[in-house]
Amino acid sequence: MPRAIEIAMFLVPFLGFAAWRLFAPSPQPPRWLIGGLAAFAVGMVLALLALRSEDARDAGKPYVPAELRDGRVVAPGADR
Repeated sequence: MPRAIEIAMFLVPFLGFAAWRLFAPSPQPPRWLIGGLAAFAVGMVLALLALRSEDARDAGKPYVPAELRDGRVVAPGADR
C-alpha cells in the first residue's frame, strides 16, 4: 500500500497540470485545483505516516523468525 501512495504522490502534479490545462485553460491555475491538490498531498502524507506506524515493531524486542516444522511454516511464538 505505501508503494501505491508514493506512486500517486508522484503522478498528482502531472495530473493536476493536465486538469488545469484541459478544464480551466487560464494563465493561473484555479483556486479549487490548488486547494484540491494541497488537500490530496496532505492526505497522502498522513496516510504514509499512519501506515508507517502500523508496520513498526517494538524496537526493544529481538527479532524471532518464522520456523519450518513438519514441512509447514509456523509463525514466531506459536505454541509448540
